[in-house]
Amino acid sequence: METRFAQTTSRGGRPSRHDAEVRVQAVLDVAKKRFLSFGYRETSLDAIARDAGVAKKTLYCHFGDKAGLFDAIVRTLTEAWVEELRKIVANENGPDVVLEAAALHLLDVGTRRDMIELYRLLLVESRRFPALVDAYRSPCGKLVGTEPLADYLRRAVERGDLALENVDLAVDQFVQLVLGGVRARMLLGCGHRPNTESRRRIAKQAVSIFMSGCAA
Repeated sequence: METRFAQTTSRGGRPSRHDAEVRVQAVLDVAKKRFLSFGYRETSLDAIARDAGVAKKTLYCHFGDKAGLFDAIVRTLTEAWVEELRKIVANENGPDVVLEAAALHLLDVGTRRDMIELYRLLLVESRRFPALVDAYRSPCGKLVGTEPLADYLRRAVERGDLALENVDLAVDQFVQLVLGGVRARMLLGCGHRPNTESRRRIAKQAVSIFMSGCAA
């Protein structure tokens, strides 16, 4: 993620690009911890600046405001998720293999404690601060970060491997089939994160159900 922390040279005492990126990530890590621990409304830029060891003016300079900082956190998490998903869907194996890997990736990331806390925060705060979901959902409601999966499904339909009338709807249904129930139980506090073997089993069964409804 590019911000004005980044510098291309170290001349004149300016930090190198690598050092600047490390500083940005450190600020984002501190801010994420504060947001997830105390909530969006209760978290102040003063507290983030103090914990991160930077001036409050620096946060305004690089992120605009508190909403901009929160948006940067979500986008950074999304970028990491998307990059791995792109690698998964580039696989030349059949749809069942590719989709099972995508489902496992979705479960591995989506059931992490920080992601559950982030989703809970969005659910609680989205009514008062609707702009918070901009980095999580597109204006038309699509889940941000699933574009590589949608592109893969379209290619699979074009090849005749899958039969889908609405790919965007299929992506949303796939995500809910894989993650919906597990995440809902974790959000309600009546379920724990499935272990590695359980996540593999959930992914495999979800793909089996999905494929039975759309295999060409």
